[in-house]
Amino acid sequence: MKLVNLSAGLIVALNISVIFLASFSVFAADVEAEKIPQVELENMPVLSSMDVINILVKEGVITEQRAQALIQSIAVDKSENKIKADKKSHKGETRLDTKIVRVPYVPNYVSQQIRDEVRLGLREDVVNDVIGQAKHERWGVPGALPDWVNRIKFKGDFRLRYQGDLFADGNAEPFNIYVDAQKVNDERSFQADPSFFHNITEDRHRLRARIRLAMDAKITEGTKVGMRISSGNLNDPVSTNQTLGNSLAPYQLVLDRMFIKMESEYQGHTFLGGRMPNPWVSTDLIWDKDLNFDGLAYKYRPLQSDNMFDEDRVFDTFVSFGVFPLDEIELSSNDKWLFGFQTGLNWTFNSQSKLDIALAYYDYTNIEGERNSADSNLLDYTAPDLLGTGNTVFDISNNTVDPEDILLGLAADYTLVDLLVKYKIAQFAPMNVEMVMDYVKNIGYKQADVIARAGGEDGLFPIYGNSDGEARNTGYQVKLKVGWPTLKQRGNWQASMAFKYLERDAVVDIYTDSDFRGGGTDVQGYILQGKYAFDDNSWASLKFISADEIDGAPYGRDTIQLDLVTVF
Repeated sequence: MKLVNLSAGLIVALNISVIFLASFSVFAADVEAEKIPQVELENMPVLSSMDVINILVKEGVITEQRAQALIQSIAVDKSENKIKADKKSHKGETRLDTKIVRVPYVPNYVSQQIRDEVRLGLREDVVNDVIGQAKHERWGVPGALPDWVNRIKFKGDFRLRYQGDLFADGNAEPFNIYVDAQKVNDERSFQADPSFFHNITEDRHRLRARIRLAMDAKITEGTKVGMRISSGNLNDPVSTNQTLGNSLAPYQLVLDRMFIKMESEYQGHTFLGGRMPNPWVSTDLIWDKDLNFDGLAYKYRPLQSDNMFDEDRVFDTFVSFGVFPLDEIELSSNDKWLFGFQTGLNWTFNSQSKLDIALAYYDYTNIEGERNSADSNLLDYTAPDLLGTGNTVFDISNNTVDPEDILLGLAADYTLVDLLVKYKIAQFAPMNVEMVMDYVKNIGYKQADVIARAGGEDGLFPIYGNSDGEARNTGYQVKLKVGWPTLKQRGNWQASMAFKYLERDAVVDIYTDSDFRGGGTDVQGYILQGKYAFDDNSWASLKFISADEIDGAPYGRDTIQLDLVTVF
């Protein structure tokens, strides 16, 4: 071992000497250095132990006998090191053999598909977690935002529409008898002028737009205040559309909603007050989908069970009440009101299919017209502020001095009973199939009362209404819809078809569907609609409506609506 140490020391010393001499030569003469060829370190030869020993013998540093001893010592040391290395290698292979894991080969396109699916599945959860944590911890703005900012949320939607109204040939020929009752009351007269009649002969093409912006402010866990502004006008409770083409003049905004909502801890009790969204489980057979209600509403869910009849079903019942002022009369106690009651159940099955049944009772008070005494106007307030198309009306003015003085009032009372059944089949998820049946009857209609209010056939307005007083007081709708339950993601779609039948005095004409032959009653027909989401939260819709009269004068109308909708 001493010989090995000595040889190692000699080798190191020799290498240091070579490096020192080379460095000194380069440093000593710049000119001569240019003549010396540059040798890259990576091309320099590497000296072995045998080369070093031979150099030492040649230079007379050591004898040949000592060189042979050094060579033998080096050979022994290499042999021992090889044996140790083989043992370590053998042990490592033994350990590996006992823990071999076989991994099957996965093609690149399969692994890429797996990565994409995992990424899409986790993206929403990760984003929501990050956003929630950011809001909770107020990243980037510690203490800069007041608490109320986190309790207010905004949402809205925008719709651009093309609408074409195509009227049937032969509508009300040889003359138009569809009087614009609202125009008559506004002018308090009737003239044989086109402005006093509804257009039922000239096709119409329009561009229309709608925008709505809502705000919800969370006061506590169970209390919030909501409001919404929208396009529209103050004289139409069932439409927020704005027809484009106003000589480039700007449009007005209206306060569409303002309400307070309070819920109990377990949501068994819900109270709404103010101008609120529709609190009823309903379709557009009675209430237009854009209609909002003024007043108070209360909903109670007395029975919420996961095991009502079967452990695989969820059973829920509800009872709702509503009180809504329609017209407050300053000089009379006969204010006009709408009182509502509804009860029903929601039955959700283990397949997520759902059955909804609702029975409603709506009672209008003091909305029927009363005929004035001769040459008096004390009962003018019984005329409605807004009139649609279809309901039976009569002249309440009774002005003998000025026979052209006309004021129209409703001839019938309206107490509605409505039965609604919805069944959603979710077994074809993500697509749903939904079937709807809605039936309404005005049990408040009395033929004798209608004739008496009109003062007999001479008192009934002869152009608009049922002159014989015969009851036409029922309506129904059946509908089938298939597709995705919502249109939140690109590629979602919905398709539906429906048939609607609504007699003249089945419901109050001003509050029903404004798209179905322009709104109103005494109408029947079918509706076809398709929707496709071309982007997230954005979709296109094509709707076709074909409607005709039930028993009035000929009035057929086809409506085409092409919508572009986005929500935010």
